[in-house]
Amino acid sequence: MGNNAKVGGILSIVSGAFGVLGAGYFVLMIWMFNFMITSIPQQPMDPEFPQEVFYIMAIIYGAIGLFLALIGALAIVGGVFAIKKKHWALALAGAIAGTVTFFPCGIPAVIFVCLGKEEFTAAELPAYR
Repeated sequence: MGNNAKVGGILSIVSGAFGVLGAGYFVLMIWMFNFMITSIPQQPMDPEFPQEVFYIMAIIYGAIGLFLALIGALAIVGGVFAIKKKHWALALAGAIAGTVTFFPCGIPAVIFVCLGKEEFTAAELPAYR
């Protein structure tokens, strides 16, 4: 089968898309925290649950969302390079990043990109004379 790299690239792109969608979920959660803080100014907050906890939660969710967005973008870029069959190392890095974002598609992506190593062009190797 000569399309291992292509299949791995498609799976990596799907994993990266799920990672970017997951980042969108965390951005939505930050928006919900902000809405909960600012929407009800008439009622005092529970004294046992300070308002700063919402800010800390928003920072944590924002960091997780940013991490998922960056890893998802790396998975998409690696998937594109795998489909083009160029830069095997970057394609493998994208497939591994896809494993972090969406495990069921990421593991087969790593396997297919590794199986398709011979399909990648040798243009990335320097010419020694």
